[in-house]
Amino acid sequence: MPTFERDGWTLCYEDQGSGPPVLLVHGLLMDRTMFAPQVEALSHHYRLITPDLRCHGESEHRAEEHTQWDLMEDHVALLDRLRVDRAVWGGVSQGGFQSLRAAIRHPERVAGLILIDTTAEPEDEIRAPMYEAAGQVAEEAGWSEETFQAALYAMFGESASDDLKRRWLSRWMAEPTSGALARMHAVTRREDLSERLGEITAPAVVIHGQEDLAIEMDEADRLAAGLPNLVEFVTILGAGHSSTVEDPEPVTAAIERFLDKVTPS
Repeated sequence: MPTFERDGWTLCYEDQGSGPPVLLVHGLLMDRTMFAPQVEALSHHYRLITPDLRCHGESEHRAEEHTQWDLMEDHVALLDRLRVDRAVWGGVSQGGFQSLRAAIRHPERVAGLILIDTTAEPEDEIRAPMYEAAGQVAEEAGWSEETFQAALYAMFGESASDDLKRRWLSRWMAEPTSGALARMHAVTRREDLSERLGEITAPAVVIHGQEDLAIEMDEADRLAAGLPNLVEFVTILGAGHSSTVEDPEPVTAAIERFLDKVTPS
């Protein structure tokens, strides 16, 4: 697995396919493989770059605080390493948080935005302390049945299969939990960007699972309404907060439609 170094972190990524570059960033608790269906379908025509975030997947895990801005700059450094000046940025949940930040801070690097199960708003003030408490427990004592069940409830919709949930549970069990609280803080303590959406000039698609309980549909509605150059809003009926793996075909189709519109043929 290729790696690169930034800010003292060793970070993993995959770079597959050829064509216009597309950076896809996973959500909290997940890893780059949550885009496996999209990479398989789209890499014949597009270059798909999928990193593992700090404290996720095969990237380094350690208890060091970082922000969504830090994570976004990791991706800028990765694109620099790959000699990619400009790419379509996208992601699920916090992958979307980082893509929005890139469009605000580095608009010249962002050719478009694929915003999946995400929001421009801060974390819910009731949920944030509960999420942080779960992160604290995981860091100090490892995963427990209670934290597993809470993660499944947040990450997947009601229609998600038991097989899908078991596959992700096995991945979580295999990961170290050092840095669990730091990675949670990066999500729960993010600032509100909703008043800055008007600064974003890049074309965007918003894709959202109807069964998403972590970021509910009304937040997706407000995100779409605030983007000056929205191309399409797509609702994924049988999916929750991880729609790329819960119901991959309509997600992939929406991404492909968007890419066909905003990238050179």
